[in-house]
Amino acid sequence: MKKRTFLPDALATTVLVALFGTTTHADDEVLMQAMHDELARTMDELRMEDMDSPYFVAYTVRDTAQVSTGASFGALLPSSKSRSRRLSVELRVGDPSFDNTNFRAMGSFQSGGGGAMLPLTDDAVEIRRQIWLATDAAYKNALKQIAAKRAGLQNATRIEDLGDLAPQEPYTHTDEAHGDLPGLPDIETLVRNLSMQFRDMPHIMDSSVRARVSQARTYYLNSEGSSFIRSDPLARLSVTAETQAVDGTMLHDFRAIYADSWDEIGKRDDLAAEVEALGTAIAARRSAAKLEDRYIGPVLFEGQAAAEFTAQVLVPRLRGVRTPDTESRFAGSMQQSGNPFLDKIGARVLARFLDLKDDPTLTGNGFVSGYPVDDEGVPAEATSLVENGILKTLVTTRNPVRGIDGSTGNRRGSGPQPSNVAMTSKRGMTREELYGEMYLLMEEREAEYGIVVRRLGNPRMKPAGSGFSISFGGSGPGQGNIENALLAYKVFPDGREELLQTVEFAGIADSVFKEIVAASDSNTIYTRTAGSSGFSSGMVVMIGMTPAQGSTVTLSVPDLLFEELSVRKPTGNLPHLPVAAHPFFEE
Repeated sequence: MKKRTFLPDALATTVLVALFGTTTHADDEVLMQAMHDELARTMDELRMEDMDSPYFVAYTVRDTAQVSTGASFGALLPSSKSRSRRLSVELRVGDPSFDNTNFRAMGSFQSGGGGAMLPLTDDAVEIRRQIWLATDAAYKNALKQIAAKRAGLQNATRIEDLGDLAPQEPYTHTDEAHGDLPGLPDIETLVRNLSMQFRDMPHIMDSSVRARVSQARTYYLNSEGSSFIRSDPLARLSVTAETQAVDGTMLHDFRAIYADSWDEIGKRDDLAAEVEALGTAIAARRSAAKLEDRYIGPVLFEGQAAAEFTAQVLVPRLRGVRTPDTESRFAGSMQQSGNPFLDKIGARVLARFLDLKDDPTLTGNGFVSGYPVDDEGVPAEATSLVENGILKTLVTTRNPVRGIDGSTGNRRGSGPQPSNVAMTSKRGMTREELYGEMYLLMEEREAEYGIVVRRLGNPRMKPAGSGFSISFGGSGPGQGNIENALLAYKVFPDGREELLQTVEFAGIADSVFKEIVAASDSNTIYTRTAGSSGFSSGMVVMIGMTPAQGSTVTLSVPDLLFEELSVRKPTGNLPHLPVAAHPFFEE
């Protein structure tokens, strides 16, 4: 039988020894060997007559076991325990300077066309068969794409010849597999007990407590010699509640806790207190005052609100996403969909006393979004994004981006995504100093009060039926919309506070973070599900992988005082109150 290799024998041996030289999961060696064998065969044999052959192929297998459950008012919701093993294929034809990626034909998103589910058993024959079929489909799609790209650009002159794949030295990594999933009955007991607390809150119309624990094991191998086996554990407990104010306004709030293991959540002794605090806060808002009119002036974001505001406004702009080429007649509309921060590298985007970095290597102390190697086999490292308010770079993948040299090791799914984002202030203030600064701004404006926001909505943490909104993509270039405040106050010069039912923010401009006048000397660490930026992607041929699938971002952010923001009471019509009384709390 003919011997097939995609690497020099010595390098191939080094890769396998690096991966299997330590204690690994039982299926690791069989799975990686099957991927290796099919990759060798692909690079050696896969070519249609008179057509391009693959110059780069990468296989990613994500083996995920998870349990999930939930409860509402003490009643158990459907639970599940599952395991899946999903293959994705990235295949490129042409060469690194010009291949089948980074092009979009109008009316077509050129998707890979489906996914491949691998067997869960240690069956090399069936694993190879599925890899073979998925690779064949990816190759045929790649040929169609490069033909469309050549045709679409034949009458156009490319102003920027960035190439389509940045070089990267081969890298190998493996880590230990994590333990078994926790027992489902214990998780069900906890969520039922927590959700039962809402039975004593007659004002709550809808609520849920949900838990999900996953143990993911990611296997990666590419034709350049990079490979890794990486464990990605994640546990989450979320609580949502919804009510209606006396005037009909719908109000909601949430709590979400993320950790590397369920024990870090299940053994906490403050969970019941968190649920009680949520119920108390949302009850107070039912009869709270509304903002009389539009407010323009200083706004202080504290704690969760500062981190969530940063996540919705700033974090999407940190992604170095390249606008793909298209037919010349559509180039203008495509350029408008890009990230405005691509044109701001070297410009000031934050206050001069603020720095910002992304660091996937951070672990512990609340940081749960890190990783040792990204989804392209690029080792993780800290990236300084903003220094003294000046934007230095964006997080990127191997997809070349104008003005940025190579990958920062932030490929998560099919695009770049920040991981652990830390903002630091060179002149942090105490709480008293921060409020003093706000009072001075109020005095300059002869304002009766200022606004303090302590909790901000998250578009992915709304109760069922509340709808879904996108946190980026506002009403004009460089503008975005953010969620309404969940906990906001008028603050008067004498220190008195008045709770507001909720407030809405007008379109937020790119320049808003330059208008920060002060920040606290302590940070809040906050984790949320990573969201899409709304920007165009490079259209890599991936079968079975979505952008940043299941990923999170952890933020470390100080309290932030903005000199001027526009705040108003929510617009739109209000729904009627329920016709009949609550079935168990009739007045």
